[in-house]
Amino acid sequence: MSLPSDASPDAAAPAAAAATAGTGLPTVDALLDEQPLADAGEGAPRYRLPQAAVPPTIMLQAAVARLVEQKERIDRLAREGLLDGLFPAEWSAVPGNELRAFVASVVPFASDSVRGETIAARVPLKYLLGQSHRWGRDDVAEPRSLSAFLASDERATAGAADAAEVMLLGPLGLGWAQVGRSRVGFLRAMGIESLAARVTALPYPAPEQLALYQVSVAGASQVWCVLDNRRLRALSAPSLTVPLLTAYGVGAPQAWPAQWPDPVEVDAEIGVARSGKGGNEVDLVRLVDKIQRNRAGEAWSSASLMQLHTWVPRWRFFLASFIGLPAALLLIAALALPGRVEAAAVAAALGFAGGAIAALAAPWIYARRKFLS
Repeated sequence: MSLPSDASPDAAAPAAAAATAGTGLPTVDALLDEQPLADAGEGAPRYRLPQAAVPPTIMLQAAVARLVEQKERIDRLAREGLLDGLFPAEWSAVPGNELRAFVASVVPFASDSVRGETIAARVPLKYLLGQSHRWGRDDVAEPRSLSAFLASDERATAGAADAAEVMLLGPLGLGWAQVGRSRVGFLRAMGIESLAARVTALPYPAPEQLALYQVSVAGASQVWCVLDNRRLRALSAPSLTVPLLTAYGVGAPQAWPAQWPDPVEVDAEIGVARSGKGGNEVDLVRLVDKIQRNRAGEAWSSASLMQLHTWVPRWRFFLASFIGLPAALLLIAALALPGRVEAAAVAAALGFAGGAIAALAAPWIYARRKFLS
C-alpha cells in the first residue's frame, strides 16, 4: 500500500497498529447497556417509515409542543402524588383510559368515532401525547436496549409484539398514543425523536366552526367552547386549551352573546349533562326549546280537576258524598213518605251526581300549564 506524499515510515507504524487494533472485538464495557450513547452522527439508527403529519404552522407547532411538555410535567407530578384532588375529576374517571379523558377535556370535540385511513408511520414525539406516570427510564434495567426495540420500525407492523397505535388529529398535527402510552415519555427521555406506530387519521373542526366565550357564573369565571353555534362544552383546563385553539386560528375568548340563553341556565344544564353519560356537552338549540317550554308551563290557564296530574281524588269520600248520600236520602224518602218525595229525592240525587261531574270535568279552576296532564 503506497503512502501519502506527506507521510513518513515513522508515522506509518502507529497508523498500522491502530488499523490492526480496529479489527479486534469490542471490549466488554462497550457492550454494556449503561454506556453513554455515541454521537448522533455515528451509528444513528436509520428508519424506513415515512413521518406522520406535523402541525402546519409555526405557531401551532409551538402550541402543540408546549401542550406535550405540560402533559409530561403533569404526569411527573401525578406520579409523585402532588396533584391528588387538583386536576379535573374526568381525567381519572376511567382508570386505564386517563389519556383519552385528558384529550377529550383539553381538546374539545376531538373524537375517534369517525376514523380515516390507518398507515404505518413514524410520529414525532415532540407532538405526541403519552402517559408517563406509571414507569420511566429509571425503572428499566437496560434502557438502551429497550429504547432501540420500542423505537424500531417493526413496532408499526400489525400483529407485531408490543406494536404501538396512535390517533392523529391531522388539522392540528397533535397525536396521542392509543396503545403504547407509557413508552412515549420513555423514548423522549432516551433522546429518541420519533415513534413507529399504526397511525389513524382523525378529523377535527375547522377554526371558523369553533368559538370561545368567557363567562362568569356565581362569581366563578369559566371558558366555554361552542361548535357551529350549537354544541357547547365547558373547558376543564382553559390554560391548556385556549393557547392551543388560538394558535389553530380560533378567536380569543369573547363575551357571551346577549341573545343566547342566560349563562346561569346554561351552567345548570352543564351540571345536568355531567351527571349523565353525555359528558359536559350542551345542545344550545335544545336548551332554548326547553327554556321556552318551561316558561310556557309557568303561564296560568283554565282547567278542570281531572287535568291536574298532581291532584288525586279521595275516591271513598267522593263515592260516599256524591253517590252514597243521595242514594240514602232517596231510600229514606221513599220509606217515610211514599209517593210524595220520590221526585224530589231523584232530583237531589241527580243534582249531587251532576255537581260531582261538573266539579271534576268543568274548567272552573286556574292552574299553571306545567301541572296539567
